[in-house]
Amino acid sequence: MSQSTEITLNSLFDEAYKLFESFDKRDDPSNSSEFQQSVKKCIKMFEDSTRLVSECGMFSKNETYEEISTNDLKFLLLPYFLAQTTLKLCVQDRKNIVDVAKIYYEDFLKRCEEYGLCERSSTAVSKATDIVVRDEMARLTQMAQQRNQKLQKYQQKKELNDQIKQLKIAMEHDFSDDEIKRNFYLKLIKLCVWESQDELSTLDQEFEILKHIEGLRKHDPDFEKSSGNTAKHPHTQTPLKPIIITKDVIQKAVYGLGYPSLPTYTVKEFYDQRVAEGIFPSEEQLKAKSLQGRVEIDQEAEQAREEEEKELKIDNDDPEYLQRTRNMDEYKDDHRRGYGNRYNRS
Repeated sequence: MSQSTEITLNSLFDEAYKLFESFDKRDDPSNSSEFQQSVKKCIKMFEDSTRLVSECGMFSKNETYEEISTNDLKFLLLPYFLAQTTLKLCVQDRKNIVDVAKIYYEDFLKRCEEYGLCERSSTAVSKATDIVVRDEMARLTQMAQQRNQKLQKYQQKKELNDQIKQLKIAMEHDFSDDEIKRNFYLKLIKLCVWESQDELSTLDQEFEILKHIEGLRKHDPDFEKSSGNTAKHPHTQTPLKPIIITKDVIQKAVYGLGYPSLPTYTVKEFYDQRVAEGIFPSEEQLKAKSLQGRVEIDQEAEQAREEEEKELKIDNDDPEYLQRTRNMDEYKDDHRRGYGNRYNRS
C-alpha cells in the first residue's frame, strides 16, 4: 500500500469510526433527518474504506492474523461496522436492511475464521437439541445449562469491554506503542465476533417475523388497518446492496464470496466515479504532482552535491577555494547605496 493511499484510508476510516461512536451519545431521535443523514454519511465512508482496502489487496486467505500488521488489523472490522450502521437506517423496507446486515456480519465472521481469530461458528442446531426431551428433568437441566452459558458469556463480554476501554485510554496517551495498539484491536475484534454471533441469531428471528408479516400483507390488503399500523415511514430509498469490490472486470463477472448476482464495482470503476465527483485526483493531476516532486528532488540533490563538494575542498585545503573565500571575506563595498544608478540623473 502506497503512503498516500495509506494516509487517505486511515484518515477515512478514523473519521467514520469517530462518527460511528458518536451515535450512542446523541440526544436527537434516531429517526430524525439529521441523525439519518449522519448514518448515511458514516455508511458511505465505511463503504469507500472497504473499496480502498480491496484496491490495496490488503487481505489474503493464505495468511493468519499474526501476519497482519498492527495498523491493518482495524480494517478487518469494516463489515462489522457496516452491519451495525446499516441497522440504524430507518427505511420502509426493514427486511432489506436485515438481509444486508446479515450478509455483512457473515462476511466479518468468515474472514475472522479464515485468519484464525475465531472458531468456525454454525447456526445449525445440534442433534442433542433436536431430540424431543422425554422428561421434565432433562428439559429443566438443558434450560439451566443454556442460562449459565448466557450468564458466563455476558460476564466475559463485560470484562472484555472494560479491558478495551482501558487499552483505548492507554493508546490515546501513547499511540506509538505497537503492542498496546495490537492488543486493543485484537480484543475489539474478539468482542465484535461475539456481538456478530448474537446479532445474527436475533436477525434470523426478526427476518422470519418480517417474512410472515409480508405474507399477511399479500393475502390481506387491510392488514395495516387491522394491525393499527397505518403511518407511512418518513424515510424511503432504493433497496440497499452490500458493497463488494473486485480487482478487475473478469473477477466481477464470476465473483462469489457468498453473494452471487449482487452488483459489484471494479477498482477502475470506483476510482473513475470518485474522480468525477472531485474526491480523488485525476491521472493528469497525479502525473503533474509527480513531475513537480521529481524537480524538487533534483534541486535538493544538486544542493546536497554542492555542499558535499564545498566540505571536501575545505577538508583537502583546496588553495583555489580558500583564496576565493578569503577574497570574499576581505571585500569591502565603498560605494554608497544607489551610487551606480546614474540614469536620468541631472
